[in-house]
Amino acid sequence: MPLPLKHFYMIRHGQTEANEKRIMAGNTETALTKLGRQQADKARRIIEQLEIKPVAIFHSHLCRARDTAHIINTNLNLPLFEDKNLGEKHCGIHEGAPYEACLDEFLKWIDIEGGETAKEFFQRVKTGKTNALERFNEPVLIACHGGVMRAFAALYEKESSTNFKNAHLYEFIPNPKNPSFPWIIFEYDLDESTGEIIRTKSKNYDI
Repeated sequence: MPLPLKHFYMIRHGQTEANEKRIMAGNTETALTKLGRQQADKARRIIEQLEIKPVAIFHSHLCRARDTAHIINTNLNLPLFEDKNLGEKHCGIHEGAPYEACLDEFLKWIDIEGGETAKEFFQRVKTGKTNALERFNEPVLIACHGGVMRAFAALYEKESSTNFKNAHLYEFIPNPKNPSFPWIIFEYDLDESTGEIIRTKSKNYDI
């Protein structure tokens, strides 16, 4: 199997300055916006209420994922592990370009001049996620990027949604009865009026 069949959580970083400006960041650094930090804090409140909490957080080396992980970890005080293998796909000549000029190629896994090939990216993501899942027997949280989350499905030769919201939490539960895609996936939100978490079957991985 592409990945160890273990229960885990995964989250994209909060909104960044590049997201706000609709610019392709790829492997380039871009800071969280004020909204991005608020989104990460909302994720923190959700994760702190989980019945089964992660025992560690693995995050990309890029500051947007690292800062998201640190905000989430404010009260949990979990061990943090940084891994470049969890970084966003390097988009070569398109890094810093407007979405309109390059997003279609990015979403279709078209190889971009000066960047990583899809094959290289998928292998790197597989390595990063395998390292995270093999480190602990209990669930871990992986704080990463939209491309990394889409690559999860690509490892099984499947297509996922291209719309992963910033700082939106996903839960992956092993389902060995479906070997073509052996996961049941849930996502979480927060009822702001009550402060209670809402858990629903994910449509982003409706495979």
